[in-house]
This record gives sequence, C-alpha cells and structure tokens, in this order.
Amino acid sequence: MTPAETADRLVLLGLDEARARAFAYEDDLRGAAYAWHTHERHQLLYPLAGTARLDVDDASFLLPPQRAALIPAGERHATSCRDASIISIYFDPAAFPCSVAAVRIFEIPALLREMVIYARRWPVARRPDDATANTFFAAMADILAPLLDRGATYRLPRGRTRPVQRAIECALRDVASADLSRAAAFAGATERTLRRRFREETGVTWRAFITRARVLRAIDLLTSPGASVTRVALDVGFQSLGAFAAAFRAVTGQTPSEFRRAAGSTPGDDER
Repeated sequence: MTPAETADRLVLLGLDEARARAFAYEDDLRGAAYAWHTHERHQLLYPLAGTARLDVDDASFLLPPQRAALIPAGERHATSCRDASIISIYFDPAAFPCSVAAVRIFEIPALLREMVIYARRWPVARRPDDATANTFFAAMADILAPLLDRGATYRLPRGRTRPVQRAIECALRDVASADLSRAAAFAGATERTLRRRFREETGVTWRAFITRARVLRAIDLLTSPGASVTRVALDVGFQSLGAFAAAFRAVTGQTPSEFRRAAGSTPGDDER
C-alpha cells in the first residue's frame, strides 16, 4: 500500500480510536504491505502461519511462526504480511506492566500462542467494561513482559545513508547471487567505499550481512510445506549443507531440520 492507502486503512480499522485498553485484530488482507506508520498502543504482532516482515528505521526483521514482535507505541514501522496470517494484540501503554523502549523480537511460548489465538474473540469494537476480556489481556501482558529480554532478533541492519540502503536493497532482491560489485554499481559507489561505509553504518561486514540475509531468506522458505533443507540451502546461495547448517545455527540456535520441525512444516522428499 502507499502511505495514503495505509493511513486510510488504519483510519477505517479504528485501531487508535478503540475505547478498550486492549483488543485483538486479525488481518484479513493476505499479502498486504503497510507503508510507514505508527500506533498509539503497543502492538504484539504474531504470524500464525507463514513469515512476516517488519521494518523499523534502523533494521528489518523476519518473523516466522515461532517468533513474535512487540512494537512500542509511537514506533515508526512498516509491515509486510507476505504469505503470513497475522494476529495483533494492542495494549494501552498505561496499562502495560513495563516500559518498552524499542522493538523486541522473541520466541513465543505455547501458552502465549494459544492466548493470542483465543483473544480473537475480543476485536477492536469490544466493550471496554468486559471484565473477562480485561482480566484476560492483563494476564497476557504479565506473561509477555518477561519475554522481552529473550530470544534471537532475526535482524538485518538497514544502514543510515542512501548508498548503503541501496546496496542492501540490491542484495535482498536476490540474496543467492548477491555480489558486492553489483551492489556498489547500484549504489553509485566504488567497492572499496561501499565496503568501508557498509561496516561503519551497519556494524557488520558485507560478507557477514549476506550470510545472515541468506539465513533469514532460508527461514522464510523452510516454513513452506514440503520444504527441503538441501533445496533451500542451494536456493539461498550456500554451496554446501555444512556451511548452511553452521550459518543457520549461528543465527537461530537450531539446525535447519530442527527449525522446520518446530515450525510444523512437512519435510521434503529428500528427508523422509
């Protein structure tokens, strides 16, 4: 969506005008991409299925079904549902049990996952004096708060200047064949200058960024039914399963097969 379309959509949904202190919203626009926007409430964003993308000013995050994001009230962000089925829970910051200074990505436990699913019965228009709903959302917030300091971030830095941002854009178009010389040309910089500025702005080398980007793309692919670890490794640009497994574990703490099983994906033919 364009910024204007996003603004119109959010006004239509009435998320910032709700009278209840907490409520659930299940996005019915599969594949929608919302332009930059903010909310007056904290947003717990959870992909029930598929993988969602969350962008903030200095980073991008991929959210597979095992992970959720808490976006602080007032945080400028953009979201892409991609193939994901998204449920969001909105909390009034004044009623939340702790302060939230930045976006947090965390592993969602089974209990909280089931609570998010159950909360769909209390949408944006629910009665603010519903005692059962109020107690439920208060308990959910109490469970959520201690989780905010845990878990992997699934984060990709965005860069501060346009040349570095354009180089990242070029790389993410096709991570399997991402190449420094091509990215430098796209960014209008020399390879030497891009390499130096990239590390200064992102805190990582170009090679480390590409490896991480390939792992995050693999996370996206591994949540698909019938995903093959071998096929995914090749599709994202790894030349050996050993290198893929090592890089994947470094980012997620799991092997690709363990991750796929946790995501509930059916193994590919080469792993049955």
